[in-house]
Formats: sequence, C-alpha cells, structure tokens
Amino acid sequence: MAMSTATSAANETHGTAGHPVIAGILGYLQERRLQPGDRLPSERDFSERLGVGRNALREAIATLVTLRVVESRPNSGIYLRHLAKDSSFETLVMLAGMGATPSGGEVAETMEVRSHLELLAVDLACQRRTDDDLHRLDDILARTDRMLADEGNIAALDTEFHVGLVEATHNSVLVRVLNAFYQFTARRRDVLFADLAQGRASGRDHRLLVEHLRQRDSVQAQQLILSHMGRARDYWTTKLPAPLPNP
Repeated sequence: MAMSTATSAANETHGTAGHPVIAGILGYLQERRLQPGDRLPSERDFSERLGVGRNALREAIATLVTLRVVESRPNSGIYLRHLAKDSSFETLVMLAGMGATPSGGEVAETMEVRSHLELLAVDLACQRRTDDDLHRLDDILARTDRMLADEGNIAALDTEFHVGLVEATHNSVLVRVLNAFYQFTARRRDVLFADLAQGRASGRDHRLLVEHLRQRDSVQAQQLILSHMGRARDYWTTKLPAPLPNP
C-alpha cells in the first residue's frame, strides 16, 4: 500500500509545477547540508526562498511527506527524515526522476547492489534464454548500430537492451527490481551516451553479451557485465558530488 501511495503521489506531481518545486526543495536541503531531524524553514520563508506560491509549496511538501523524505509535525513544522532508514529505494528512484542529483556515494552504493543482481541475471539468462529472447536482443543490437552510425544517443536503446537481458531470465521479480535501478540511472545514461565513444563501447559489450548468451557461457557473461558496469562506475565517480558526512 505504501509503495502504491508513493507512486500515486509522484504521478500526480508529474507534468505540473510540482517537479521544479520539489527539485528546489531538494537542492536547498543539499546546499544547506541539513541533517535528519533538522527543521525546514516556515512555509512563508520557504516559498519566498524558492520564489514559488504557497499552494505549490504545500503540494510539493505533501509529496515529500508521502515519500518519507520529510515529516510534518502538528503545531511544530516540517522536519527532515533519515532517508537511509525511513525511505525505500523506490523513493530514491522517484526523487531522481523529479530532479534530485544523487551523490557519488549513492551511485557507488546502488551500483554495488546492482552488480550482484546483474551477475545473477546474466547467469539465469544463460540458463533460460529462448530463441525469442535472442531475436529480441539481436533486434535491439541492430537498432543500436544504426543509431551509432548516425552518431546519435543510445541511452533509450541501452536501457531497452538491459531490460531485454533481464527478461531472458524469465524471473518477473528480478525484472521489476532491476528495472528500478535502470529508472534511477535514466538521466545519467542520457549524459553518459552523449559521448559517442561511450555509446560505441557499450554497443560492443552488448554484442559480446548476446554471443555469450547464445553459447550459454555464464562465466564469460558475468565477467563482461562486471567490466561493463565498472566502466560506468569509473565515469560517474568523477562526475558526481561526494556523499554528505554521516549524521
């Protein structure tokens, strides 16, 4: 129920003024390095700081309350919660979609978890893939080649490939879990693959991965997926801000 409510709140904010207001609030929290338990400015002060109407601010705060980023205490104010303890990974995904910039520490931690899931995924995919799975991945590779030939951004195709790879496990729970990670990195993929060299390197890795799946060579597939993710991790450790100090 909590996940459904949070998703609904995010969906309601989509396409309205809520996104920039939420991004402004998150930017303020990061800039001021507020810690769990710290009180946010009053509604009047906050609306003036952000240059937004109080109704828009209330809607954004209500969304952040639902996402367990902040809590409202009657007759007291709005306080920052402990995200690492009080929220879920889905919250991080939705906040990233709303404009929050993950820290280098958050990216490193998500990739640490994701790497184990990707290893499981390619192992299962090697065991369970069907001819239809291979045909679907081959089609994505062909479209990726055409995009690269036109010197385009392959971000969407990269995501489609990874989803297709996980779908070859025929484990719907694993697909859902890893899809959340792909949503979390969606904006970063757009930036990463604006670099044509990064796109070409990813395309080469994808083609080799499909060949390993075709041969059901789990060992080679797992080694390649770790190398594939390592290149992205090395890129982002130089691009994202360092984690805030622990409270």
